[in-house]
Amino acid sequence: LWNVKRLRPKALGPFDYQQENYTTSLWIAEGFTSYYDNLILRRAGLISAENYLKLLAADISQVENLPGRKIQTVTEASFDTWIKFYRPNENSPNATISYYVKGSLIALCIDLLIIQQSKCKYNLDEAMKRTYNRYYKTENRGYTEQEFRAALEEIAGCGLNHIYEQYINGLEDLDYNHYLGYAGLRLRVCAPESKLPATGFTAALNNGKLLVNYVERNTAAWHAGINVNDELLAVNGNRIHDLEKSLQHQLPGDSIEITLIRDGRLLQIPLTLQHQHKIKYSIEEVAEVAEWQMAVRNKWLKLY
Repeated sequence: LWNVKRLRPKALGPFDYQQENYTTSLWIAEGFTSYYDNLILRRAGLISAENYLKLLAADISQVENLPGRKIQTVTEASFDTWIKFYRPNENSPNATISYYVKGSLIALCIDLLIIQQSKCKYNLDEAMKRTYNRYYKTENRGYTEQEFRAALEEIAGCGLNHIYEQYINGLEDLDYNHYLGYAGLRLRVCAPESKLPATGFTAALNNGKLLVNYVERNTAAWHAGINVNDELLAVNGNRIHDLEKSLQHQLPGDSIEITLIRDGRLLQIPLTLQHQHKIKYSIEEVAEVAEWQMAVRNKWLKLY
């Protein structure tokens, strides 16, 4: 089936190329497509199960490190795509979430749930095929979000209230271990990639000036009042041209003084360095894997 072009939200068709089309279902249309991107490579044997799980863990890390995941739901992200997703600014990571990536992770959870609930008879493919045959092939129209949910619940043989209330229309973090557990897998937290202390902001050279280009929500920099486009001059009185190099001998908990220029004014801002809070995940097997869990994993990843 041709997702989004043939199997698509009702709000998107008939297509009108003269104006914006609003829908809350892009987490299905684009998110589920993104889910199948790498899964199809695995099924075709073009990548190993190990490499597929690395790609999946990277997607989880991306979503879980975005402050915006606690601000915007995937349905809101879908509806706001014309005014936010395609018009990003320096605050976007703080206020928005990608319906592509989080949508793909919701598809993952639903896929594993369907496999487990159906005792490996069905997977997410079945729901996609049924909605395609029902709404495009038979009725020649798109689906509503309620109709797509009904199709998922029909295949799963159970309600999806928790998934919809907490993860789709809500801001709760996905319970990855619960769903990966169906396949005898779990998330593992890896050590931070950087040993440098965290400031909560990033900066880059622009025409010879070291300018702040992002301040992360609820970090030391955020609370200290550092702003995007502040020009960094010095740390602890020492002129800097590279933010990371200036922190090489500092530790989390150290207090530093940042000298900067904002709108022509010279400012000195105290800042307490923090531990790196960016989390990197990997996916590993649980200690004891039951036979039914291996069956779920095989149905999901086509291991043999």
